[in-house]
Amino acid sequence: MEPFGSSGETTPSTKSSSPASDWLAAELLHEQQSPPVPVCAIFVHAGAGYHSPANEHIHLSACNSAARMAMKILRAGGTAVDAVEMAIKVLEDHEITNAGYGSNLSIEGVVECDATIIDYLGRSGACGATAQIKNPINLARVIYETSNQPLSLRRVPPNLLVGQGATDFAWEHGLPVVPHGMIVSRIARDRFLRWRDDLRRIEGKELSPTTDALTGFQNDEADIRIREEEDRERNKHRRDHANALLNSTWNEGQVDSPQPSTRWQSSSQESLIILNAQASQIETNLSPRPIQRAGHDFQDLSSASLDIPRIATSSSLKRPRYGNEQSDGEDYTDIKTGFSRFNPALDPRSQYVETTLPISATMGAKGTLVSQQGRIETIENPLRRSEPISQSTSAVKGPAITHQVEPTNKDEDVITDTVGAIAIDMFGHIAAGSSSGGIGMKHRGRVGPAALVGIGTAIVPADDDDEESISVAAVTSGTGEHMATTIASQKCAERLYYNTKRARGGASISVTEEEALESFIQSDFLGHPSVSRSNSTGAIGVMAVKKTPYGYFLYFAHNTESFALASMHSNEKEAKCVMSRMSSHGKVVQGGRKVRLD
Repeated sequence: MEPFGSSGETTPSTKSSSPASDWLAAELLHEQQSPPVPVCAIFVHAGAGYHSPANEHIHLSACNSAARMAMKILRAGGTAVDAVEMAIKVLEDHEITNAGYGSNLSIEGVVECDATIIDYLGRSGACGATAQIKNPINLARVIYETSNQPLSLRRVPPNLLVGQGATDFAWEHGLPVVPHGMIVSRIARDRFLRWRDDLRRIEGKELSPTTDALTGFQNDEADIRIREEEDRERNKHRRDHANALLNSTWNEGQVDSPQPSTRWQSSSQESLIILNAQASQIETNLSPRPIQRAGHDFQDLSSASLDIPRIATSSSLKRPRYGNEQSDGEDYTDIKTGFSRFNPALDPRSQYVETTLPISATMGAKGTLVSQQGRIETIENPLRRSEPISQSTSAVKGPAITHQVEPTNKDEDVITDTVGAIAIDMFGHIAAGSSSGGIGMKHRGRVGPAALVGIGTAIVPADDDDEESISVAAVTSGTGEHMATTIASQKCAERLYYNTKRARGGASISVTEEEALESFIQSDFLGHPSVSRSNSTGAIGVMAVKKTPYGYFLYFAHNTESFALASMHSNEKEAKCVMSRMSSHGKVVQGGRKVRLD
């Protein structure tokens, strides 16, 4: 008898397999043994409001450029904070957005910006009502980094700076402080002048109502005389202010070096030449800080370069707050335009960038921006460059869009608030940031939601005991004062984190993310007593990202006319851009996207 299994039959273990099945088995084994490739993602928005169809492609091109540039940072191994900073910097350099260059002007004709950046642990850096900073997101990043460094005598480093203190902090840490006019675009200036005329006309009618044509004519003449007198007094005050700034002895109670009460020239070019002629007679032992306070007159920017060079400093060496360094290069003044130009011909060791600056805004005795080494240099780090990022990554369907491209005025945009970005890097860390120029004709010193953690930007960090490490980031745009009273971004992030909505009586009930987001706008925001009983419109747009082990989930919603967004992950070649618009019957528009991790 043959032993068991010794027959001529072939056992399954000795069957020959095909090459295709061997390859498939090897692939499956490789996938099981090799860790999954991390997926990075970037999400940006260009503000809630009304984006005109005529300018829609410009807004989407700005979002597309920001997403693509940030994705380059992420693919190169950069952190989520780096990507957020880069995305918002690109948006700030676009004239079409209300952030950085081209922002709305305050009622005094000055651009003051807000910005915030938050990392995956909830650590933040922010600046508010900051003038003369071309890219406020760069300043927010510097504040964020220094807030994590200990100070002597157990002092707590700040994570929010506002006003002149923020500008001084930027100067001390090597960020460029530019003249006020350098970040005012022509469109923003024209818009400011139009709003100012409307405001004067409305206030004049309220102060002197008329009942017949004759009285109205007389009152109009009186109003004109009053306004002319006010303009003369205001311009005299500005001249006194400028001279006092040059001497660093400004005092609201006692004006330093008052000027004769002569009629101020209406032309901005003539006024600049007059100011330069007066400044040239003052001794040159001056403060080097190029700080211009309220009362800055607009200059014609057509002859001024918008590519502003960085001041060369070492990251470990701060600028002195006061000093008397002079430039090694030669300077000359264009008599026709009244601008000072820097001649970079004398120091071959550095790469120079020619700039054009008003003399009244410069530090040195000759009218140049001066570093500790006495020269102007470019910086290698793209996140710290003050010139606009190249727009070679703009939308495929159209030409590259830079901030020199002027939008059409046929259908004017009404975007009054924040741009924002959320990024997730290859380490799974999330970060978020916002930047804004604020509402037009705002009171100087107004701090908007983009500078406030939990108002314009918020992150709910992952819990250490959470096996899924779920975290949520949210950025908002809209009516800043209402978002401040409702703690908008923090409330939105918490609603999505816990999947809850507000029920009758104030209780929270479990719902889906879509329901939670809609309820946030309807109940938590619009239904808040401070918003529902306010005379101001409760406008809001929110973009949120929920990071889970199953993917990254983008959620957005708005009750404004439109909302511009873009998103991109590391497995995509092109960014996905959308202009979400309100329908004729809707109250809240919602949308979303999932980024798969496999």
